[in-house]
Amino acid sequence: MTTLRLIYVFSTLLLITLILNISDANAEEGHHTLGVQAGEVGLSGDVGNIYGNALGGGLFFDYAASDYLELELSWLTSHHTGSNSGVFGSPPLSLTQNSYMVALQYNIDTLDIFTPYLKGGAEFINHGQDVINPQTLANSPANTTGFGLDIGVGSKVDVGSHLMAGLDLLYHSIFTTTYTPPNSPASVNTIQSYFTVMLRLGYSFGETGYHTGGAKPPGH
Repeated sequence: MTTLRLIYVFSTLLLITLILNISDANAEEGHHTLGVQAGEVGLSGDVGNIYGNALGGGLFFDYAASDYLELELSWLTSHHTGSNSGVFGSPPLSLTQNSYMVALQYNIDTLDIFTPYLKGGAEFINHGQDVINPQTLANSPANTTGFGLDIGVGSKVDVGSHLMAGLDLLYHSIFTTTYTPPNSPASVNTIQSYFTVMLRLGYSFGETGYHTGGAKPPGH
């Protein structure tokens, strides 16, 4: 349901922008975009079954190496509160996820103010969470790190001379990380693959040059 709401908000924003007739906005080599993102973080596997999905938020920074290729650095955090199948009276399990990503973004084309793109990269991820000790069935704190690869699609719309809005859908393929609680004969999964659906808002600066109908700079 959260994903559908995000898609609805983005579609509405796109429609309003088109009605306002903001035209001829283009990405340009050398521009930078700093922004915020928020949306759904969906965990999978054993981790997802225990802790469930949650809303997350973070920051991103894009640098346009060319008109079609951008380098992106981003950070995303989310807090999940899940079930507890341990001993009676134990508090619910919680998980805090922090992801640090670097990705290359290929802008497929610029259609007036609308730019669809493909994205792929890598990330380091950290989990601070409560896990169930298989031996005692009590909650045990764990802090683990992992690594993975990302792939996805997205789109962005220039809604002003320096503002952009976008929708970003990524699958994060994470190499499974495990943790062995103290005095336990078995380990448990702590980090696994997940997906994100992020609504984004950014501010562009640098050589943006010719947004919202302005003339292109000399040499472009």
